[in-house]
Amino acid sequence: MSRLPGLSALVLLAGCATNVSTRSGASSSGASHYALTSDTATAGCLRNPACYTTPPGEEAVIPWLSNTVSAARNAAAMAMLLTDAEIALIEKTLTECAQAANQQVNQEDAELQGQEPTREQCRRVVRREGNTDVTRAMELGTKKHDKALECAREALKGMAKYVRVEPTYQRDPNTGVWRWIDPKQVKEWLQLGLTAQLWGALVPDIVLHALGNPNQVQLVYDFKFPCPPDNPPKWGRYGPDQPHHPNT
Repeated sequence: MSRLPGLSALVLLAGCATNVSTRSGASSSGASHYALTSDTATAGCLRNPACYTTPPGEEAVIPWLSNTVSAARNAAAMAMLLTDAEIALIEKTLTECAQAANQQVNQEDAELQGQEPTREQCRRVVRREGNTDVTRAMELGTKKHDKALECAREALKGMAKYVRVEPTYQRDPNTGVWRWIDPKQVKEWLQLGLTAQLWGALVPDIVLHALGNPNQVQLVYDFKFPCPPDNPPKWGRYGPDQPHHPNT
């Protein structure tokens, strides 16, 4: 799995998955890799004819990317996707946001004073919320995640026709197709206390999509801030009482 400075990993999650190589001109030195992971079934399949016929059981891991094959067959739709050069620029921007968020939180932290947290500091429990112990790793990660998203919103606002920050996707119970939910609808449900309407919804950090169509997903990104920074990024696994169990 290749590493870019500030970009932890790019992983293809379809049946045609292969490791993504480091982009041309990017350093693969030992730079810290908090930052960004990309779950991209669509990107690989759109460029790989072997993926146009998906073997049974090899659907994309992220459920709303399950329409990769039909998207790949549509040449007109492909013409409306972001180019490799545009994606590289967006990834650079997101990486810079992640690195800035990491540095700012570390600098503002009275204990760290600009230094990276140690493994012992990351493990320390700082408070308890309900039945959960909140560690320094969780506390720092939340702060860095919030700042990175704030940076991304500002930096990518000119790309709104191609980029969504924290979009909501939900499976249509009648068709089984995953669809983008308008933020106004999400806000209304929350204001009315109708949280059950969002059962099973998924909210990735960043989604790149076809021009004006968030239902035609091209790439999906999540900011990750491992603590300590030499830890690999990871996702928790859904519990048995959660809608996407046993996936991560």
